[in-house]
Amino acid sequence: MRYFSEIYHESTQYIPHGSGDPIIMHWETQAYADKRYEGNERFPITAGFMPVLTPISADFLNPVGIYAVVHNMEVPDGVYYVDGEDSKLVKLGGAEVRKAILSAFPEQEFVTEAQTVFVYTGILERAVWRFREAAYRQVQMDVGSACANTILLAKSRGQKVFSLGGFVDDSIAVALKLGATEMPLAAIAVFPEKSMVAFNSVDDGVGELAYSNHAEMSSYVGEDESRFEISRYPSRFVLQNRLENIDDLNLCMKVRRLNAQALPGDEFPLTPAKFTNEYYLRELWYLRPDKKVATPFAHGTLDLDDFSSMLRWLELAQLNAFGAGLIKIWIVVFDVMFVYTGVYRYIPVRKSIYMQNGSANPKKFNKCFAVPEQVQNAMLAVVLSSNLNESCKVLGNRGYRYMNLNAGVLTESLYESARLLNKTAREEHFFYHDELKKLLDIPETESIISTVVVGKSTAK
Repeated sequence: MRYFSEIYHESTQYIPHGSGDPIIMHWETQAYADKRYEGNERFPITAGFMPVLTPISADFLNPVGIYAVVHNMEVPDGVYYVDGEDSKLVKLGGAEVRKAILSAFPEQEFVTEAQTVFVYTGILERAVWRFREAAYRQVQMDVGSACANTILLAKSRGQKVFSLGGFVDDSIAVALKLGATEMPLAAIAVFPEKSMVAFNSVDDGVGELAYSNHAEMSSYVGEDESRFEISRYPSRFVLQNRLENIDDLNLCMKVRRLNAQALPGDEFPLTPAKFTNEYYLRELWYLRPDKKVATPFAHGTLDLDDFSSMLRWLELAQLNAFGAGLIKIWIVVFDVMFVYTGVYRYIPVRKSIYMQNGSANPKKFNKCFAVPEQVQNAMLAVVLSSNLNESCKVLGNRGYRYMNLNAGVLTESLYESARLLNKTAREEHFFYHDELKKLLDIPETESIISTVVVGKSTAK
C-alpha cells in the first residue's frame, strides 16, 4: 500500500534542471490572518518565559507562529499570541479559549495541569514563494527547530518538558481563529520542576507516545489519485496536511517509540561528551543570535571529542520527540581526527557509530547540492532519512509530520552544539535527493528528510 506522504515527498525533491509544480498555488485568493491584534491587552515577555534563540531553519522568513496556553504564571490564565518582534504576549482569550484548546489534546489531567502549553503553527504564505511545494515540509522542520529551543531552554531552567504531537487539528485552528494558510503542527507542555503530574507522567509514558491517525484514515492512499477531489486544494501540500490531520483521538492508536538495534559493520564507540549536560544547558543562555550567513567553510579538522559531543548531545533535545524511532541518522565523515573517512550510521542508544561504507568523496558530495561551494570543506555531514512506507504503516500519514518535526529538532540541536564548540552547522535545503542517496549507498526504500553540514566558518 502506497501512502500519499510518499507521493508528496517525491514531488518536493530537488532535481537538476527541474522546475514547476503540479498544481498552481493561488495564494492571492487566500485570506491571511492579521497578527497585529490591535486593541488586545499586551504583557512583556520575561526572560524566564520564552526561548531566546532563533531557530536555524527559519531563513529569516518567520514561518512559525507561537501561542501560549498559560496556567499559574506571572500573567493571567488564558491564551496568548507570542509576538517575538515586539517581545510581548498578546492576550487572545481567557478560560473558555484555554479550555477549548486543551480539550483537543489527550490525557486531559496532564495538559490542564501544565504551566504552559506552547502551540506551534506553520504560516505557509511566508515560505511558499521560496520553497514552493516543499514549503510545507520545510516549515514542519522549522517548527521542530523552534520546539527544540523550548525543550533545551526549559531543561536549562530545571523544568519538565514534554512534546505533544497528538491533538485534534481543526479544534485548535478554530479556537485560535487561524487563517487558511496557518496550520497547527506541534505543541510543547512545560511543568515546574517539582510537579507531581509531570513526575508521574514520565512513568506513564506521556511524551513517549506518538498518536497515529492510521485507524481513522480514509481509503485514499495514492494509487488512484484521480478519484480524490484534489482540485479543491490550492497545492499538493494542503492535501498532505488534510490527510495528516486527526479528527477524533478516540480513533487513534498510541504507538510507543521503537528501539534501534546494533548494526552490521565496524563499530566505533564515541568518547564521552566534552562538557557536562549542565554546562551545555547553562551556556545556551549566553549564545547571541548569529548572522547565519551561508558562506563556504574554511579548511579544518574536527576534534574527536567535539565530534562525539555533537552526536551525544542530540539526546538533550529528546531524540524522536515526536515519533517512534523512525528517523535514521547517517554520519558522513570527511575530516574528523582519528575517525576513518566514510559513511556511518549512528545508534544513540549504543553511543556508537557503525561504518556502512568507506566511500565519502568530497567532490562528488559537493556536486549533490544546488550550490556546491557552500558545502566545500565540510568536516562532516549528518543526513536524516526514513522509510516513509514503513513509517506510515505505523503512524498513518501523520507519521510524515512527526518525521519532519524530529528532523527539525535534531537539526537545531546540531546547530546549537556546533556553536558551543565554535563550529558551524547548517541545513542545506536544496540537494539532489537521488544522487545523494546513491552516493551514500542509502537503501532504496529510504528517503532523505534533511541534510546538515558541519565545518569551520569563514564568517567574522
